[in-house]
Amino acid sequence: MQRKKRVLVIFTGGTIVSGFQGKGKKATTGPNNKMFKSLHSYVEKFFQDKNIELICREPLGMPGEDSSNLGPEQWIKITSIIVEELQKGLDGVLILYGTDTMAYLSSWLSICFPQVPIPIIITGSQLTLDYMPEDVTVNLRGAAQVVCSDFPGVWIYCNWKLIPGVRAHKAHALHPDIFITTNGVPVYFNPDWALKSKRGSFASNIEYVPSDETNKVLNYSSQKVRNICERISWFMCLPGLEQKLSEDKKIVCVYGFGAGNAPVSVLDYFRSFYLEKEKPCIIACSQAEGDIKKPKYYKKVGIAWLAQDGFKVWSQMDYPIEFIHALACFSLLVSPDAPESVLSKYLEGPF
Repeated sequence: MQRKKRVLVIFTGGTIVSGFQGKGKKATTGPNNKMFKSLHSYVEKFFQDKNIELICREPLGMPGEDSSNLGPEQWIKITSIIVEELQKGLDGVLILYGTDTMAYLSSWLSICFPQVPIPIIITGSQLTLDYMPEDVTVNLRGAAQVVCSDFPGVWIYCNWKLIPGVRAHKAHALHPDIFITTNGVPVYFNPDWALKSKRGSFASNIEYVPSDETNKVLNYSSQKVRNICERISWFMCLPGLEQKLSEDKKIVCVYGFGAGNAPVSVLDYFRSFYLEKEKPCIIACSQAEGDIKKPKYYKKVGIAWLAQDGFKVWSQMDYPIEFIHALACFSLLVSPDAPESVLSKYLEGPF
């Protein structure tokens, strides 16, 4: 007899388990138990008679949370569950999550599980089951089919597209075509993957050992995670706007312009503020999502010119902002005193 495949489904909340409350202009939506139970039942029915052992986990309780409330503390809980089940043998992971911070989670999991031999698929919806039509069942069925296929790695599934976990950026607030692929190409889902004759072998007999870095992150208390990640700051450059710095930050992501530029006044402010203080790591980012960033290309305004004043500066490269933030969190959690050791594995620098 063919062995049962093991599939882990993690419910976290989000619009996919939400429903309307109230009527008319006073109507609001959010995760609720009725929708959670409906979705849970739908998942069970989908995998029924497919020779699958289904493991369902709810790390944030029932019905879960809106993903706007979720961050590294919750990502670590999700990571810990996946590691636990991987050690028992696992063929796929399906994560039901809110779209607002989904790209941050997919980036985080891509860092924690590089070259994972099974599919880790994250999906959600923009519209609740109350809508007609809705995108809950469309995305759920498609994501579940990918989990049952031989398609390893961390991906976001939405609107018939697979987005690489490190390339996803939320581009629409309510439209079902939620994500774009930043500096990459999506994989367009092929319905034939669902056919029995097309299914590949399953990977439970493949041992996957998480890295020492990932294991270290899993050992933190929730309060410790919050304390460490508070040492990350985002400094947004806008014409005519003066923003202030805080000296207790370990990583400052400068959200600038073009190739990774900032006004001379901003760079001079960094120089003077940290003149006699411990200098943070700087990640030069850009409001221009396309292309590889070159923060030392333009004289004087390039953020990497701070390197002449003793700052260590890295380029955003061609990753989306969501990945940069997830990487900053991971880097500090792995090495609170020297996050540059992790940053340099993924980004160009230090300059």
